[in-house]
Amino acid sequence: MPDTFIPLGSLAWTICRCREMRHYTPRGVLQIANRLTISVPRLLLSNRWFRFIWMAGERLTHRTRWPLLLVLCALATVLHATDRLAQTQQQSLTVLMDNGHQTLTVARVNGRQMVALGELATMFGLSVREDALADGLTVTYRDQVVVLTATQELASVGGRVVSLPSPPVRTSRGWYVPIEFLNRVLGLVINSSIELRQRSGLVIVGDLRVPTVDVRYTVGRGQAQIIFEVTPFAPYTIEEDQQHLLLKFDADALDLSLPETGSDSLVNSIQRGDELSWLTINLGSEYASFQSVLLDSVTSTSSLLVSILSAGVANEITAASTPLRPSVGETTSPLQELTAPAIVRTIVLDPGHGGDDHGVVGPNGVLEKQVTLQVAERLKRAIESRLGLRVVMTRNDDRMVRLDERAAIANNNKADLFISLHANAAPSPVPAGASVSYLSLDEAGGTSREDSGNRNVSVLGGGSRNIEAVSWEMAQISHIDQSAMFAAIVD
Repeated sequence: MPDTFIPLGSLAWTICRCREMRHYTPRGVLQIANRLTISVPRLLLSNRWFRFIWMAGERLTHRTRWPLLLVLCALATVLHATDRLAQTQQQSLTVLMDNGHQTLTVARVNGRQMVALGELATMFGLSVREDALADGLTVTYRDQVVVLTATQELASVGGRVVSLPSPPVRTSRGWYVPIEFLNRVLGLVINSSIELRQRSGLVIVGDLRVPTVDVRYTVGRGQAQIIFEVTPFAPYTIEEDQQHLLLKFDADALDLSLPETGSDSLVNSIQRGDELSWLTINLGSEYASFQSVLLDSVTSTSSLLVSILSAGVANEITAASTPLRPSVGETTSPLQELTAPAIVRTIVLDPGHGGDDHGVVGPNGVLEKQVTLQVAERLKRAIESRLGLRVVMTRNDDRMVRLDERAAIANNNKADLFISLHANAAPSPVPAGASVSYLSLDEAGGTSREDSGNRNVSVLGGGSRNIEAVSWEMAQISHIDQSAMFAAIVD
């Protein structure tokens, strides 16, 4: 019967008359002399509030009974409305099992997140029996018995006492237990591991593969970088479907943490896919292509970098990766291709300053040369252990290294990447973070590219080759685009 409300005065008078005429019926309906039938909230006739009113009425005289009952009914009605309001903001948990997944409703009762015991009983095959005298209940699963009471934050599981953050609560909709009941008690009852991950709203029953996936999103010039940190590593595939990229992980589900991303021209949104182990990247109007690379698969955490490229950046990358082929005569045999593969094998780390050159000095006497050396040593260990690349440092102690010596170390070791580390200073402790810089054409001069050009030179054994000739100061001009792209990734 649906809950309906009547004027409190009539309700109080009706209760008094019912007590006197012995016509009370505990089914949500009050009858008076077979003439009047009134429907009242079930809570007033079934739970502790109405029992309190009824017991109070037994101790009142006929003269004072009905006005006090009026006040008590008003209080019970307010408590009933409060109880209902506390359960309106409901969330849900996804329960993962070998045979699939189900949704478990979470209600907020007395300020705590709780789940309905009846819903758990249906989901896991439990038997629940209420003990009204002890103000508690008994939960049975096969030969396992759990005893709960409404006055204690404890549960007895086969004689073993387990603590809970709060006792079970009986509401108008039945008994509720805190969500910690799942992993602390229910796992012992069904003899299976249960893991509660509140961040993603997952309840993992049994041995399932559910890696955590933290997503970071940055936008640069003409491209967007999305890094997926997966722990532990799970194999994946990427499929392109019109304006969507679909990431499919070889797992039962994903413990996912998505960033707050606003819609832009490259990526509209990042969201869960149709399956619990899928991710969908909704692409923007300027999307042209994508690139993906697994940055780290040695440790338990793997970082998957997905670059979303605009048409302009995609064309630049294609042009940079396409080698220039020299024009040869009809009688000249083709020359061996000398273009090195686009892969990073050796990285040179350059801790700034050293020796008599202290760099900036902090308020507590910390020197920049010390900070850069410590950061370089930690970065070297991280790159070698996680990426398996060769790392060379321009200095390993506190000594002065000239600029040309630093460059010579990189050239002699055939470095693919040169990273110079420095620390900034500010008069205020508020500024924080990092900045990334690379060679700028504006500082090198506007005619730098025009001054450089291809020269045709003879090759020993016959034939010729186009060699790009540039001044010594502009020797790195051909790597500016790649440096800018790497700087955008790091930033």
